[in-house]
This record gives sequence, structure tokens and C-alpha cells, in this order.
Amino acid sequence: MTSNTHRYELAVEIGEEAVRQRRWQQALTCFQTALVGLPREARIYNGLGDTHLALADRGRALACYKEAARLAGRNPDYTAKVASLQERLGLLPDAAATYLLTGDLLWRAGRHEQAQANWEQTARLRPDLPAIHERLAMGDQRRGNARGATRHYLALAGSLRREGRCLLALHVCCAALSLTPDNALAWAATEDAWRCVATRNGAGGHPAARVESGDLLNAAAEFAQWQLTAALRQRTLLPNAVPTAADVALRQAMLHEAQNRAGQAIAAYEQAIRAGTQPPAIFFALGLLYRLVGRRADAHAALTLAARHPFYQQAVALLE
Repeated sequence: MTSNTHRYELAVEIGEEAVRQRRWQQALTCFQTALVGLPREARIYNGLGDTHLALADRGRALACYKEAARLAGRNPDYTAKVASLQERLGLLPDAAATYLLTGDLLWRAGRHEQAQANWEQTARLRPDLPAIHERLAMGDQRRGNARGATRHYLALAGSLRREGRCLLALHVCCAALSLTPDNALAWAATEDAWRCVATRNGAGGHPAARVESGDLLNAAAEFAQWQLTAALRQRTLLPNAVPTAADVALRQAMLHEAQNRAGQAIAAYEQAIRAGTQPPAIFFALGLLYRLVGRRADAHAALTLAARHPFYQQAVALLE
């Protein structure tokens, strides 16, 4: 460490102490001195932000906090200051986005309660933002607040359905049903999303008044395939992801089924299940194939396993 570097670091420490003692002019002088020799030190910009804010220069304070966050790799303690000041300046869309980012950073750092608090700030400013309901549901679920998580899942599902993203809306409703299977609002939302898939009438947000049971059954089969595909894609996107034997078998099963090779699809699905892939969707898909080839006992066993999830229980009931 050179003597000059030591001098600049000492200036940072003196500046931070001056901030704690509310000696703002001394803090400003120290940080400006330190900046000459340490132009990429996030602590300096954070200190300058605190100082400019105390001196009623909010514009400069915001610029300094943003630079501190950038240099520190989006440190959530710095982005939280950015969000708070953006809100005070009336930059509400920017503040909502920064609160959301801060929550995400805190969540990844394992600071879950603080993450939840920042996401709640986002929801206060942008209650119409679908992404915030997903995160708040995740936070409530972690806390064991099933009712709160369900409420947020349903808000997200409603937004997705109005956008015409029917399959994803149904998937979110299924997450809600997994938490509160007797919730009447969750069932109403699930039925709307299910009819949305069956009729593709989701863009306007108004499912058809009447949908035939055969259409609903076809929609459930399509949804099962969508869920399996989404799970495969999600695992593929994980860092250093290596396809498992179950993933390979599942992919083969879906390809065989798409090409109407029922026997080969059945064998591949069975292999995927033996390898550990056992979501309700795979049993529903396999059960339908068993029915197609006349294996009634196997179909009943597979569909019984699928029916462990409330949605697929309703779908299986359409076959009876």
C-alpha cells in the first residue's frame, strides 16, 4: 500500500466518521479528497450521497447512490437508498423498479424479511405489476402464509389470463390450489384459466360461457404437456446443468407422443418415472396414453396418482 493510497483511505474513514457525527462540510471535503485517489470506491460515493442528501442536494445524492450501487455490483444496501430517494423525488416508476431489484438482491443474499419489505414497497407503488405478485407469493409461502401466497398467485394469474397467457395462468392457479385446495376463489380462477386454455379466448379476459367437457379434457392434456416442457426448460437453464436420465427419457416420451407413437411414448414415460420424475402431469399424460391403447388397469393407477393434485383430480373426473 503506497502512502498516497493510505492517505485517501484515511480520508474515507474520517469522512464516514464525520457523517456519523453530522459534520457535513468536513465529510464533503474528506470524500472529495478521497475520490481523487480512489475514483472507483463505492464507499466514497455512498458517503457523498449521504452528505449531499443532508445538504439538501437530492439530485447529486441520487447520482452518487446510483454510482455506489453500480461500483459495488448492485449492493442492496445502496440500491435501497436509490429507491427511497427516487420515491422522495416523485420518480415513482423508477422507485418501484429499484425496490423490486433490491428485493431480488436481498432474497438471493438470504435476507428474506428485508426482501419481502422491499417487494411490498414495490406493490404499494405498482400494484398492477405481475412480477411483484409472484415474488410476494414466494415470500408468503416461505413464511407459511398460505392464504397470503394464494392471494398473490391469483392476482398474478388474473393478469396473465387477461394478457392471453392462458397456460401460464393455469399453472399459477395450480400453485395456489396446492396451498389452499378448498379455496373457492382459487377454484374460480382455475376454472377461468382452464376455459381460457380450452377456448383460447384469453386475450379479452372473458372465457366462454359454456365449454364442453371434451374441450376441457383436451385443455388439461395440453396443460400437462406444457408443465412437463416448462419443468425441463427450467432445469436446463440452471447453472452447469447436465441432463439427467429422467430428463432424457421425459424428452423422448414427449417427442414420441407428439409423433403419435403411443407405445414408445409409454415406455419412455415409464422410464422417466422410474428415474425419479413424478409430478402429477406425467401421470396424467401417461394415464391418457394407457387409455388410448386399452390398458385400463394401468390407466386407472396412473390417473389416480395424477389426481393427488386438485386440478388433475377435476380433469380425471371428466373421464368418468
